[in-house]
Amino acid sequence: MSGWPTARLVVAAPDPVTEARIRYAFCAYAALYGLDVHDGPTADVSIGYGDSREATDVTLATSYRPRPASVPAPAPTWVDGMPCFHPGPGGEPDVLGEVFEWLSAAHEGACTALDAVGRVPPEHTLAGTHGIDRKVPWVNRWLARLHAAVRGALPRLPAAPRSPFGAGATFVASHDMDHLSANRVRNSVRLAKNVGIAVAGRRDVRTGMQILGSAAHRAVRRRPTTVGVDDLLTGEAARGVRATYTVVAESTHRRDPGYHLDDDIVHDTLRRVTDHGHEVAVHGSYSSLTEPGRLAHEYRLLASAGFPPAGGRQHWLRHRGGELFDALVQAGAQWDSTSGHSDVVGYRNGAAFPFLPYDVERERAHPVVEIPLVVMERALCSEASDPQAWPAIASDVLHAAGAHGWGGTAVLWHDYAFTGTALPRRLADAYWTLLDAGDRWVTAAEVASAAQKRWTAAGVGLVAGRPEQPTAGREVG
Repeated sequence: MSGWPTARLVVAAPDPVTEARIRYAFCAYAALYGLDVHDGPTADVSIGYGDSREATDVTLATSYRPRPASVPAPAPTWVDGMPCFHPGPGGEPDVLGEVFEWLSAAHEGACTALDAVGRVPPEHTLAGTHGIDRKVPWVNRWLARLHAAVRGALPRLPAAPRSPFGAGATFVASHDMDHLSANRVRNSVRLAKNVGIAVAGRRDVRTGMQILGSAAHRAVRRRPTTVGVDDLLTGEAARGVRATYTVVAESTHRRDPGYHLDDDIVHDTLRRVTDHGHEVAVHGSYSSLTEPGRLAHEYRLLASAGFPPAGGRQHWLRHRGGELFDALVQAGAQWDSTSGHSDVVGYRNGAAFPFLPYDVERERAHPVVEIPLVVMERALCSEASDPQAWPAIASDVLHAAGAHGWGGTAVLWHDYAFTGTALPRRLADAYWTLLDAGDRWVTAAEVASAAQKRWTAAGVGLVAGRPEQPTAGREVG
């Protein structure tokens, strides 16, 4: 990006794996703060990692060491109020090592206790295992610490990260469409399940009664009982918001929605979504990662239906990291927004910005932008019983990076949250309150395009990879 400050990282790491990972972490810093990374001596500022015997403007502590894939991260020590997994002998943290630990999610690779859906549960993530506040974007804090040192050597650098969208915070509004059906029997079964979940599962009789009343009200008005897309389109149009809507392209498992792209209600809904200027993306089916090429097939199906997708999110947020990103690369996806939790708000990878996930098989970044999912509407019910608190909880998490970020993260409100026939009605109110707070809301594709440019300028192509090899004994973090 011509005219922007340039930086150079001089690495003297003990092995190629460490060097690749440290360079990747530095790319995250440069991408967030808007620096062009050069591999030559003419950069505006030089940062040294290790004993390179070359004079640099900033010298970083070096204590990161890879560990076997089966070994989880050790318990952190706390340095200046931040969890430190790679302290040096004198206690000085390896900032870039800390950044890699969070972004790579290497700790999750050692998890064998998956939940009933096949996911790494929140309690086995890096934050969950060690009782770390997941509402804090720790990567942003570590990068702010690094930036303070770099800015000390180059004072003309702006104090805060540069937003590719201009002043103010920018976020992604997304909607997974899980119940696009006009079938009365199927919808009646769905409503019965929703009442059971509310009354028996959450002990929420009030919401159970609300569901029955809303279903009757919508039926009298001849409105779909479980589809709230039109409610969303009307409200977002009034606010000038562009959003991303995901759809399951093929249902092959009992945990899939069961609709088909050639159903009239599905095709007509997708057409209305795009006519309103929104993005249509893939909601990868429950079985989309169980066989090679399956997810790419679903991307092709949606494109053949007239809605070429740029990215998506996995149904049930079901994935194990590397397998998802390999499948996305095969599908030609530009972005993903699966990294999050359904019942917990916060930053799974510690990052309040879009990033390229790390490929530990090839020791380089995956060419797919991950847009962190930090709030799913139903998680707010777990955070507070008082509906009046929900908008503030969501807003506080989104803005947790403060001056150390510009946004680029996502929220998820399912369209059925706006029907009153599935979840507490006040969750819909919380969404509109978020949108009315003055932030900028764009599609995932827009954020991914801006982020990809940033990471390219940040020198992600300089991160040395290695050919594929067997995974046994692979060191990950």
